Amino acid sequence: MAQNLTQTAQAPVPPFGLRDKIGYLFGDWGNDFTFLFATTYLMVFYTNVAGLNPAHVGTLFLAARVLDAFTDVGWGHLLDRMRPSATGRFRPWIRRMAVPVAVASSLMYFFGIAGWSYGGKMTYAAVTYLLWGSVCYTSVNIPYGSMASVITSDPDERAQLSVFRSFGATLAGIIVTLIPPLFLYTTIEGVSQVVQKNFFWGAIGVGVLAVCCYLVCNRLVTERVHKPEPQGRTDGAEGRGFGGLIISLFSNRALLSLIGSNIVLFLAAMLSSTMLPYIWLYHFNDGRLSGPGGLVNYIPIIALAPLAAGLASRIGKKEIIGAGALVAGGIYVLVYFMHIHNPWVYIALMMIAGFGTALYTMLVWAMVTDVIDYEEVRSGERDDGTVYALNTWARKLSQAIAGGLGGYALGWVGFNADTTQQSESTVNGIYMFATLVPGILYVLVGLFILLVYPLSKRRVEENAAILQARTDAAGRPAVGEKHP
Repeated sequence: MAQNLTQTAQAPVPPFGLRDKIGYLFGDWGNDFTFLFATTYLMVFYTNVAGLNPAHVGTLFLAARVLDAFTDVGWGHLLDRMRPSATGRFRPWIRRMAVPVAVASSLMYFFGIAGWSYGGKMTYAAVTYLLWGSVCYTSVNIPYGSMASVITSDPDERAQLSVFRSFGATLAGIIVTLIPPLFLYTTIEGVSQVVQKNFFWGAIGVGVLAVCCYLVCNRLVTERVHKPEPQGRTDGAEGRGFGGLIISLFSNRALLSLIGSNIVLFLAAMLSSTMLPYIWLYHFNDGRLSGPGGLVNYIPIIALAPLAAGLASRIGKKEIIGAGALVAGGIYVLVYFMHIHNPWVYIALMMIAGFGTALYTMLVWAMVTDVIDYEEVRSGERDDGTVYALNTWARKLSQAIAGGLGGYALGWVGFNADTTQQSESTVNGIYMFATLVPGILYVLVGLFILLVYPLSKRRVEENAAILQARTDAAGRPAVGEKHP
């Protein structure tokens, strides 16, 4: 692994600092404007505006994630094999794909499809969803996430980047959860309903904000860590082939256990997120509660932001994340058995559980860079893009499974999209899938991280020392510097 360099033969490279952290924050702020808008409101748009069967929507989500196995990993591998430009290997793609992501996102919410034939609506939903998620979003998100491991090689600094990234997502989440419900939902004759056309205008708004954030990210961050040449090569040609890389990665216990925990945790989070709009609409009979209900979920991240990196440095990422997931799961299970009818009590308990999940959210990206280092220690080659892409695909797969499960679950509990009110058994079933099921999954995540994931605090520090020693011996150039 290459070191952090302060200058090259061509131009000074600024040291890692607040500029990089702010820039990286803006990157995920941009990502999550369109991503969180989709995870929070797209299922509602498909079922309540377009009139699609939730089971069909769930199938679409699952099929898209199968395609992502090829687009995510293929794009990550291609990035790893590209010769970096003067500004880096990953950073230029943030600027190039900013506008396409925003446009593709907006197209998904076109309200005009409500009057189309069912086949026409389903086809339009499939094409626009794949264009956004499997093509455009992949093309910006994989470079963005991979970039963390080349901004700095220091584990503690990477933990800081992870915290700032999570804070950027929090800022997007506050906006996306607080403002859209004010114009997406209305109450008519005592019944909460959706305003069909406003989904489209809301998507355009968050798309514009996303583009602005991407451009700030591209402007502020600097890539410093140089990808090592394959053994015996100095011309930038690739070393092991794609097949050998995949075989190596699928024998990487750290990667596999992180992917497994990500799938289960994201499944819990996304299942809860998918069900929440229906909880507000039907259990509490006020869709506008999704604003304050979503807002307080970000309070734990704001409160822990100044502390998370320091706690990870002293205690260890594995140790603190595992404990937090266990606490969160216990609270979710408790909320199910309490069967709460006061929305403010429900919101308060979900906020407390959020302190447990916030630790995972804020530090998991630093765990990905730890896994990248671990793979380099094992294999002698660095594949930031491919490792990150595999992890991202797993998260998106769990998102799709959750979306699919959410759609199927709505069918299982008797949800009827053609009526503004649901039966008591349907509402109780929705409540169960929003509380008990995610709670059990969070407990499993905590146990998996503590018992299976191998990169303890001590192991991470040992890997960093090994790679720094290799870097010092190799004397590698910085990104953008020509090879001798």
